[in-house]
Amino acid sequence: MTPEKYKQLSIKEFTQAAKIYDSGHAGIYEMCKDDYPPILAELEKEPFHDVLDCGCGTGPMLELIHQKYPDKHYIGLDLTPEMIKVAQAKKLSNTEFIVGDSENLPFAEDSFDAVICSNSFHHYPNPQAFFNSTYRVLRKGGRLVLRDYTSSDFIVWLMNHLEMPLANLAGHGDVKIHKVTEFIAMAEKTGFTVLTMEKQKGFRAHLVARK
Repeated sequence: MTPEKYKQLSIKEFTQAAKIYDSGHAGIYEMCKDDYPPILAELEKEPFHDVLDCGCGTGPMLELIHQKYPDKHYIGLDLTPEMIKVAQAKKLSNTEFIVGDSENLPFAEDSFDAVICSNSFHHYPNPQAFFNSTYRVLRKGGRLVLRDYTSSDFIVWLMNHLEMPLANLAGHGDVKIHKVTEFIAMAEKTGFTVLTMEKQKGFRAHLVARK
């Protein structure tokens, strides 16, 4: 499939998901909520003011951070207009939600202290472009905190050759699950210093990288 086809599948998938995402009965999307506390804990290790959430969905990750730090400035970006519409209706102070592409971020250089990305990365057909774009918009010393799927090389192979094609047939915009070595290689190719790269329970990758 072309990158544009993957993106159209994702928009179609999450236009429907937007209706249930915050309901507590979101099916497969419920597990995504387990990633929010570790991202918040990572953010809290250093001072921050401006945070960008890539693939923000209906904004639950920024809601969590905002509850604790309402005076900071937040931007949530998502490819699916319906997700952004739900997020905007929450009317969080000091927070903007906009439609946009995480592979081509519509922000000036040196705009953010932190970029976060929770369970969105495997939908990106051009993952290196995401790393390049986040590096550009981060301030010097800023951090990227990314959580997504990973596992052993064999399990990742199975996911990509069996699970992903079936998901696409079912109308999901999943593109690829990445190995730990691939996360590190993409981050370092961009110029990031990788601070943390862990395989965690629940088939989770936990990456923290500094500009």
